[in-house]
Formats: sequence, C-alpha cells, structure tokens
Amino acid sequence: MQRERRRIDQAGPGRLCWNCLLVLLIFAGGCTRYHNIRPTDLPVPGTDRVTVLTYNIRTGAGLRKPGRSPYLLKDELQPETGPIIAAIGSVQADIVGLQEVLGEDQAAAIARVLDMNYVYVPHGWERYGIWWGVALLSRFPIMDAWSQEISEGPGNTRSNLFARIDAGGTSWCVIVMHRDKDQQDGAALWRTMSAVQSITDPLVLLADLNIKPGDRRMAILSTRFQDSLQLCRAEPARKARMDKIGTLTGKRARAGIKRIDYVLVDRGRFNVYDCGLLGAAYWPASDHIGYFAVIGPGKGTE
Repeated sequence: MQRERRRIDQAGPGRLCWNCLLVLLIFAGGCTRYHNIRPTDLPVPGTDRVTVLTYNIRTGAGLRKPGRSPYLLKDELQPETGPIIAAIGSVQADIVGLQEVLGEDQAAAIARVLDMNYVYVPHGWERYGIWWGVALLSRFPIMDAWSQEISEGPGNTRSNLFARIDAGGTSWCVIVMHRDKDQQDGAALWRTMSAVQSITDPLVLLADLNIKPGDRRMAILSTRFQDSLQLCRAEPARKARMDKIGTLTGKRARAGIKRIDYVLVDRGRFNVYDCGLLGAAYWPASDHIGYFAVIGPGKGTE
C-alpha cells in the first residue's frame, strides 16, 4: 500500500497550490486546503480550558433510514446540517473533529455558521473514498495540516487528518480519525502511531475508532495516548453513566456496542477537567452521540 503524507495548503487569494497540483495530476483529485475564516475581531479562547468534541455526523442524515450505508444515503436523502450545528453549539466547542462528512462543502457550511476555521480531508481519491471524509473545526488559527492514508480498498479507504493549531502561542497537533470497522486487525492504529512518533507537539486525537474501550487493540494507542474519560475529574457515577450509555444510538447500541468515539490526549501532557455527552435533545442529529472533554495543558496522570 502506498501511504504518503499529503500537505494541505493555506487557502489565500491568488495563491497557486503547486504541491496540490502535483497531487491532482497523480490522483485526479482536488486540492484540499485549510481555511482560517473565523473573523479576526472575535476573541480566541484561552488554553487553560478548551472544549474539544468528537462527533460522527452520519453525513447529516440524522436517524433517517437506520442502518443504511452513508454511501447510499448521500443519493437518497437531503442532508440536514442544522441539527449538527445546534448540537456542536450546545457545548460551545472550541475544537471539533467530525467524521462521516459529506464533502468539503458540508464542512465549510458548518464552519461558517459556527464562525470556526476548518480543514477537510477526503478518505481517498477513488469513488469509494473521495465523496466523504473527516474535518476539523477550530476557534484557534490553523497553522498547518496534512493527511495520512491508514487503510485502502473499495469502501474501506480511510485517511487521518492532522492539523497544527496555534493554541495561545503554543502549537498543538490535533488528529481526526475514522477507523474502518471492517478492518479486524490493528493496522490502521499502528500506522497512526508510526506517524506520531516524530511529532513533539502535544497531541489530541478525536476519533471514531469503531472499537470498545476494553478491546485489546486499544493498547496500541496507549503508549502515547490516554482516554479522557478515565482522566476526567467528573464524579465517578457520572463517568460510569457515560460509559454505560456510550456514543451510539439505535440497533448497534442495543446489540451491546456502546462507546466507540473517543477524545484521547497525549500521555502526561493534559488535564481533563470535565467530559460528557451531548444532551439527549441532540441525539436525533446522528446515529452517534457526540462526546466532549474540557482539557488544558498540565501534567495529567501517568
């Protein structure tokens, strides 16, 4: 498998993206850029308490046609971004990792309403991947971004999104991941861990991993990352309730597949002050329940 890091260039008037032109020629795909569109007169949040959210939005299809593949839903339903925007706004998230995004236009539409900077990465450059992807929304300026292919194949191509943000003069690296549920091995996780080895910035991973907390494959990530729910200073009973409810609704939740969406933080480099699920009023916006954590730089727990 050819997996390469593809640089995502800053959008700017009259700027020609030569690297992306090369990618275009090789992959017959488009040039994906990051966009700092947040009005400069809006305040940038402080870094002592940053609300981060991971949210699989099911392309804006909500709970319509449950169990239907998003690949088919894209041609059958009109996506609704309003409920997604309301859900994100309900927790006043500063950094958001979105999975199952229906193209860059959808990412841009959500970001504009929320006054957030954004970057979008498609899952692949063939027809089974280019139609959807992952996105990062940020109230902080985005300084750099790139993608990493972690799996391939018809319907199984996935790419990670990496972005460096300016968190009050300190660089954080945020990763948005949507691991393919059909891949039974840990290859996508090993590839992700290989990519972060050279990154010295504090890392935050916003992910739909499609595996439960007790899965043996979670150990692959544990050498660098910690689960924010375990570090969270919320009451033990509240944490246990979140773990029990999980991040899925519908048939998969009833089948016992509960929490598969995570905010993971760099080991020993963050404190987690609070965490939680989106309010029940927002659950119909997707078949996943968004999970948020309030984090800040600190020693964390080894």
